[in-house]
Amino acid sequence: MQDGPKDGEQRRPADRKTSRFALRNWRVSWRLIALIAIPTVTAMYFGGLRIDEAVHSAETYQQVERLANLGNAVTHLANAMEDESNALAGYIAAGRRGPLPPDVARQYMITNAAARQVTTLASGIGSSYSSQVQGDLSAVLDRIKDLPYYRSEATATHAPALTIIQHYSDAVAGLFTLDDQISEGSSDTTLASDVRALGALSRDEDQATQQRGILYAALVAGSFQPNAALALTNAYASQQAELGEFQSAASIGEAQVYQDTVVGPAVDDANAMEQQAIASSGNGTSVSVMLPMSPSKTTSAATAWDADMSVTISDIRSVEQGLVNQVIARSQALQATATRTAAETGVLVLLVLIIVLLITIVVARSMVLPLRKLRTGALEVAGLRLPEAVRRMSETDGEGVSLDVEPIDVDSSDEIGEVARAFDQVHREALRLAANEAALRGNVNAMFVNLSRRSQSLVERQIRLIDDLEQGEQDPERLASLFQMDHLATRMRRNSENLLVLAGHDESRRWNQPVALVDVLRAALSEIEQYERVTLNVQPGISVRGQAVSDVVHLTAELVENATSFSAADTPVTIAGHLLGSGGVLLEITDQGVGMSAEEMAHANWRLDNPPVVDVAV
Repeated sequence: MQDGPKDGEQRRPADRKTSRFALRNWRVSWRLIALIAIPTVTAMYFGGLRIDEAVHSAETYQQVERLANLGNAVTHLANAMEDESNALAGYIAAGRRGPLPPDVARQYMITNAAARQVTTLASGIGSSYSSQVQGDLSAVLDRIKDLPYYRSEATATHAPALTIIQHYSDAVAGLFTLDDQISEGSSDTTLASDVRALGALSRDEDQATQQRGILYAALVAGSFQPNAALALTNAYASQQAELGEFQSAASIGEAQVYQDTVVGPAVDDANAMEQQAIASSGNGTSVSVMLPMSPSKTTSAATAWDADMSVTISDIRSVEQGLVNQVIARSQALQATATRTAAETGVLVLLVLIIVLLITIVVARSMVLPLRKLRTGALEVAGLRLPEAVRRMSETDGEGVSLDVEPIDVDSSDEIGEVARAFDQVHREALRLAANEAALRGNVNAMFVNLSRRSQSLVERQIRLIDDLEQGEQDPERLASLFQMDHLATRMRRNSENLLVLAGHDESRRWNQPVALVDVLRAALSEIEQYERVTLNVQPGISVRGQAVSDVVHLTAELVENATSFSAADTPVTIAGHLLGSGGVLLEITDQGVGMSAEEMAHANWRLDNPPVVDVAV
């Protein structure tokens, strides 16, 4: 016969159950991993969003701080250009006589230094800024490039002072548009209010410098140029409007600072002289100004006006610079706060993630470890302990095998522990049922033995009686009938012996000495009906141990009986036997029956390797 199915070819039901259990446990592990991973990933995602928001806010306020520093430099450049415009207006009003005055040349140097500062800071404004900021910055740089043109127009042409003042004022107005973008991207209302107030105050100061230049040129020349008086009036009105805008945008404290700073005799004298000049012109060209009380009687009206108005402008610029510093400080504070918030948020999110991860790991371990113990214990019970106990019970008919079970090593009181205790109970019940089954099987075996003994004694008596009848019978027909009855009795004896085999008992007939194999086979053939169809082809010199003779005779008789019963009556049956190199003997019984398919052969071999419990099929 062939060997049983190898591993991987045909697996027993118990093996398949074990594999499915392991697969389910693997899926449970994945569910626990998902239980940990999903909230952790979610927390990391939202924490990352919060950190990204804080980092973005810090970057935004860093950009605001750069713009504020650039705005400070632009304000200094605007002030320098305004002073340069005023100096050139006086030079033009004096008739452009002689070389360029020292005060104008000195102002050129101040303006150039302020322009270089703006250009240097402008290099830090990259593509991360909005198109509006980049456009306004480009306009500022263009105004710086236009400075040589403004100066050439003032010194090398006959352009009037009012034209030069207006050109410089237009350029300065272009500079102030960049200051209005300082708070772009910021949601801080205080910063936005300060930037709006700064813009209004810068335009207020620019209008004041226009008034200073226009009236200074008129006083130096002795009369207003055409449209100069109207320009002076419009500049005064615009200054008042920008002052109102500043007061509405500024806080109460900032407005109070302006009132406390832009005040004094110089401010009052400048305002009085300007009102006199506007009133005396009547929108014409005449100009008349009464000098205030002065310690120097030689001071001209133009010099007095320029000095007093310069003080006023200086006071306004002082308030303006304070606002600039305030905007810079506010942007720095916001940037520092945003950076600190980003760092604190990152640390907090990391700390929360670590705490959550530790908690989830502890909870997961409290579930996974008992589950692993439960899985290991269940597999051990199902694959080793319970089958071994059942095997021992089957060998001893349930006697001497303890029904006590070792509990699975899970001592928790949760649902997992309850499942472990339930499995222990199932284990106990399985052992109890196995013990009952073993006892029942022992009783059945005892009945088999009892029936077999009774039948054997009757069959033996019947065979002896038939032998006696055969001795004295002369009629061939009756003798043939007696031979058939002898064969039937022999088969009945084998059936009784089969009951002993099923019951696990040895046959009562035993041999003490080895018997030749050919004699053993002849004894087996004597127990079948169609013995004349069987041909022996056995290697001589082979003997069978006495203890196995009865079993070999019985088994060979059954196999040869099957061979003759399931093959045609006119076909031979051959028994061949020869020694093997391993020391055993190979017996081959060959008949010409219908045969078996490969699947039937494999199943038969498997049943020989794995004999089932006693049932009708056996």
